[in-house]
Amino acid sequence: MDPVGLNVQMAEVRALCDAKGFSASEERIWEMLALIHSEISEATDCYKKGGSYEEVGTELIDAIIRILHLLSALGLDAQQLYEDKMAKNWARPYKYNTVRGG
Repeated sequence: MDPVGLNVQMAEVRALCDAKGFSASEERIWEMLALIHSEISEATDCYKKGGSYEEVGTELIDAIIRILHLLSALGLDAQQLYEDKMAKNWARPYKYNTVRGG
């Protein structure tokens, strides 16, 4: 895994989490997934209650940080996953997989 793009941020997140005592052990994967979900819920709640876009954005960044921590725990190459998925998405048709909008 080359330290480029998202991998740089992933390494920084992992270093912070390790330094602050937040394990990336396999036993915590379910918990890490739930914490990602909770950050998205916090962003949704913030928006619903009239929070500023910056406040909503802060919650979304928390979700990104948690996602990068989990990707590091799984030993994945975040940058390559991103590039592969974006290439696949660009190749899809207009409004792909939507029946009722989206």
